[in-house]
Amino acid sequence: MKPYRSCVTNLHICKANCCKNGVWVDVEQAKVIEEYVNARPEFSDLHGKTLFAEYDDDADYFPSGKCIGTALATPDGPCIFLGSDYKCRIYEVRPHFCADYPFMHPLAESTKPVMIDNMFEEDKNCIYHELLSATLKSIEEEKAEEAAKAKSAQ
Repeated sequence: MKPYRSCVTNLHICKANCCKNGVWVDVEQAKVIEEYVNARPEFSDLHGKTLFAEYDDDADYFPSGKCIGTALATPDGPCIFLGSDYKCRIYEVRPHFCADYPFMHPLAESTKPVMIDNMFEEDKNCIYHELLSATLKSIEEEKAEEAAKAKSAQ
């Protein structure tokens, strides 16, 4: 079996397709990213540019309850922080969703990439639906166990 190859080792193939639409960032994390960019001369091409765009409310995924989308380099993308080498220019402070992407299955070895992101749900290698089903089943089993414990404690 070949060692597992992650997204990072396949950038030459996908050309950072996941970055084509930008990403939502907690507004507090956006402040950290903006300070990081503005404090470094290597990002002078970004100084004075709009780094974030559309705001939204989302208490489910963002600790502050507010999020903002990263700006796009052009109206068609990609994310303003994507380099010409298809790597994140702000890797050290990249958004949490980027750090977690693509939620790879924790296998030590595999013969092919395992994608969980639903953006690729039509891809035969994508296991998004299987992972979601397993997660929901696990939640239901946990609820059933708690209910059984509560019933037996009565």
